[in-house]
Amino acid sequence: MRSIVEDLNPAQLDAVLHGTGPALVLAGAGSGKTRVLTCRVAHLVLERGVDPSGIVAVTFTNKAAREMKERVERLLSSASFPGWIGTFHALCLRILRRDGDRVGLAPGFGVYDTADQLAVVKEILRRESTEEDALRARSILSAISAAKNSLEDPAALAARAHSPEDRLRARVFALYEEALRVANVVDFDDLLLKAVELLRRHPEPASRLASRCQHLLVDEFQDTNRPQYLLMRGLSAVHGNVFVVGDEDQSIYRFRGAEIRNILDFEKDYPQARVLKLEQNYRSTGTILDAAGGLIAHNRSRKGKVLWTRNDRGQRIELSVAPDDRTEAIWVARRIRELEPQIPHERIAVLYRTNAQSRQFEEIFRRDRIPYAVVGSVQFYERKEVRDILAYLKLLANPSDDVSFRRIVNTPARGLGEGTMRAIEDAARERGCPFAEAARAVVEAAGVPGKQARELQGFLEILAELRRDLPLRPVAETVRALLRAVDYQAYLDKAYPGQGADRMDNVRSLVSAAVEYEGEAPEPSLLGFLERSALVSDADDVGRGPGVTLMTIHCAKGLEFAGVFLTGLEENLFPHARAARTPEDVEEERRLCYVAMTRAQDRLFLSRSLTRLVQGIRMPNPASRFLAEIPGDLLEEVFGSPSDLMAERSLGGFDGDSGRGSSALRAAVWNRRRATEERKPTPGTVGPDPGDGFAVGASVHHPRFGAGRILEREGSGKNLKLTIRFVQYGSKKILPAYTELQVETTGAKR
Repeated sequence: MRSIVEDLNPAQLDAVLHGTGPALVLAGAGSGKTRVLTCRVAHLVLERGVDPSGIVAVTFTNKAAREMKERVERLLSSASFPGWIGTFHALCLRILRRDGDRVGLAPGFGVYDTADQLAVVKEILRRESTEEDALRARSILSAISAAKNSLEDPAALAARAHSPEDRLRARVFALYEEALRVANVVDFDDLLLKAVELLRRHPEPASRLASRCQHLLVDEFQDTNRPQYLLMRGLSAVHGNVFVVGDEDQSIYRFRGAEIRNILDFEKDYPQARVLKLEQNYRSTGTILDAAGGLIAHNRSRKGKVLWTRNDRGQRIELSVAPDDRTEAIWVARRIRELEPQIPHERIAVLYRTNAQSRQFEEIFRRDRIPYAVVGSVQFYERKEVRDILAYLKLLANPSDDVSFRRIVNTPARGLGEGTMRAIEDAARERGCPFAEAARAVVEAAGVPGKQARELQGFLEILAELRRDLPLRPVAETVRALLRAVDYQAYLDKAYPGQGADRMDNVRSLVSAAVEYEGEAPEPSLLGFLERSALVSDADDVGRGPGVTLMTIHCAKGLEFAGVFLTGLEENLFPHARAARTPEDVEEERRLCYVAMTRAQDRLFLSRSLTRLVQGIRMPNPASRFLAEIPGDLLEEVFGSPSDLMAERSLGGFDGDSGRGSSALRAAVWNRRRATEERKPTPGTVGPDPGDGFAVGASVHHPRFGAGRILEREGSGKNLKLTIRFVQYGSKKILPAYTELQVETTGAKR
């Protein structure tokens, strides 16, 4: 044990050697929290004599869990650690596989990923004769997830519904829950909720699980939501040994239900808890830490830490102010090429607030032949051909999975059109059974024409034969048998001329994934393989391929890069207009900026553009407020265009042609830009209050179109029509009587 802890700093050692009872470790960015967690596990086993099977460590990503498990096994010189180290969702899935019947889950239940969930919502909207566009379906699914994270059921959502859209969401929520029940599946939120329900309502399994969990370690505690917190309380109910590690300054998932109060109020819930702080940073230069610290100090909801480092001060942070977003991308590409001798592409990340910002960077990088990989784009498990095969496998494992049935009943094409599906749906409703069972009834009753009946019968026979041999075949061989049975290669060649071979390569990669799974899992099964594929996250493969990483800041959480480009630092974009409506929202956006800055080890580059093309309209953007909160002496402003250089000369004091000016010059330029770019209406530009709050010139927020400003008004009362220019959607006519429109100047809702 001495060799394990000899390189820990005093604060880390204090945390590792913590005795019994609750402890809160406030671990700043880059302060070695993973090392503390893994050394803590080793200490419990080697020094405290704790049975490894009584240790449970949970984190948020597969990558973090895998890294933690590998480190623990190295520290213990063990080929396999018998304790539990994994994600919250994987832990809940493991619990429910054993005791899920107590909370209404039949054996072999499936797990729906986001695409499956969207398919269910879209089908419900179609049946309800309601607009079923993807944007609306995603919005409703987001509302359902938020309700579940708040422990609300459909009745609770309906009780607080005040608009037609709210009532639709509540109705879809109820139908969605029923669809999942009939299909014997759960979504990601249900994994948590069902496990919490088990612990709260069933004493026997709750006592058994809590008794076995002698020590619970929780990573990234600031990102836990209410169900995860209740799960933690339930598992620690017997022994009370809760060791949580987190950083309130990196809480960035409120939109997913994360509760920063879990970490801010930990001592209220655990009065005997020890609070320890890890403030020495091992990742970044002193300059980067001072800049990030100066920014986050503007937040009020924080415990308070001051990160410091023994690393070099490093270079100042470059800030590029480009005339437009394309020039911004050109500047980023140029600096990446200039960095090539010092920093390889694989150690560079370009971060942005929204996925839509990646387009300019991708186009310029392709033009300049800079290799890159986009995280959050179409991932391997989201590709159509991969999802097709997974749908077959899901249906084999769970015959009640109607979403998977609908997806592959006519893939490859079998001539089974909407008429056949309507007949199956009608039979399913009449009999109260899954689609697969209804399809057999339709064939037997000659409910569809002869050719369709034969094709449908053939499809059902393929499933029956494959299902019969499931216990005898390894998972990889099941996939191979499926591909042969449906002649999937021929289907791809015919359906995607010129692309069939590439798409088949993706399918073969799925076979390889099955082989890898079988080599790693102690008891491999088709259900286990499907579970692993469902729980894969976007960031798991970051850094595995060549090239610069392009990703949103949310995806970058927990990662680090030698060089980081943080782009789009403009008001309405970062902080985002839709996410900065309250002081709490702004603080979360500031934390997001802090997370982005602290991903950088050696070099940090910031950029913004004076104008940005949005929905085909060139929009001017003022500088992000976050730039003004970074200590100015840490920034070196860079001007990336000839027009900028001429502007600097006109102010005097320009130092050569390097694109850099003196400190006084930068201040003058900054003040001039802040004065000319501010687009928010001042009190003098807002017209007189017409009595309803919707004055011409007032800033407003629409639930779908986001931030905008009122340009014109027509009519009055219920016939009032407003012309509003939205930041991201241009000008639109809005009837405030029929939508929830918030006037930012008054905070009132109409």
